[in-house]
Amino acid sequence: MEWKDKYSKNTKPTYDELLNFFKSGIRELFLCFDREVNEKFKVHNKYHRYSDASGWIYGFGRNYNCELFSVSIQDDSFEILGVTVKDKNSLQNAVDKVQTAYDNGFEERYEAICTKRRTKQIERSKQRVEREKLEMDKTLKNVDPEKLNQFKWCRKIARNDLLKLYTGEAKGMLDTDLLDDVGYAFYARCKQAREAYACLEKGQILCHHCGAVLEADCIITGSYTPYSKDNLPVHCKCGYSYTYREYRRSKATANMPGGRAAPIFEHFEQKWPGCKDSNEKMMLIDWLIHECHVTLMSGAKGKSVCENLIEGTRKQITDLIMELAYGSGKEKDK
Repeated sequence: MEWKDKYSKNTKPTYDELLNFFKSGIRELFLCFDREVNEKFKVHNKYHRYSDASGWIYGFGRNYNCELFSVSIQDDSFEILGVTVKDKNSLQNAVDKVQTAYDNGFEERYEAICTKRRTKQIERSKQRVEREKLEMDKTLKNVDPEKLNQFKWCRKIARNDLLKLYTGEAKGMLDTDLLDDVGYAFYARCKQAREAYACLEKGQILCHHCGAVLEADCIITGSYTPYSKDNLPVHCKCGYSYTYREYRRSKATANMPGGRAAPIFEHFEQKWPGCKDSNEKMMLIDWLIHECHVTLMSGAKGKSVCENLIEGTRKQITDLIMELAYGSGKEKDK
């Protein structure tokens, strides 16, 4: 069955289905080509679209829809810029064609797109700041500014405290007071983050001064989008007021635990109160530090688990985690 007949306009094939469609030799050529253009030109197979003539075709490019070339699929080959790839010689011809297309101003075109987007983003940011300033000026007329958006997020752990805890434990002189201080700080931060997130997702605000749950007059969608109503002040009986938008922003600015690593934080929060002695407490903290190490070593983009919990820059925290994992000066040997 031909490619365009096998996968109609309404049946978008997965990447694995694309690979499985190829005969083994052609599949290896395609994978080789994919790797080479990724390494050489920094473009990725990410712009899929349907063509009445060829069926599903695959555009290779960078973000912001900056495409360098596209690949069409045939029964026993694939085509790139007019070159039908069936063997190593035709593969090299295709790479040469891509090189020519790349040299014909691709980087300049990509930079122009990036510059245009940055310019638009700067303008949008200016407009947003001006709009929010006017909104805040109106808000401040009706509330006490000293009791508006006063957040109290649970603290992160100082790197030196964590190092002292591990150093003492390694010497057989575990500081139980420091152990409790570190453990309860981790626990409190994880618990507060989970509770705050649960409220925010329901359009609620958890007061940082009395613990009351407040209903915010805002609109919640699958992915958070700011609306004008989310800057209306929500008043608590204890005298403090919040706006939903600033509450949510503050949570993000404070690097409160959450996101994809939420199960890690929730596991620690659930287990900590049940620890019966210092040994169990230290094992649970060590488990959490191990998870920090795992996320650092994974190379995944974005903030790692440790940045949600420990004070310092990413480099400072990474150096500490490596020292705790391997010992001072030993990480390079691993």
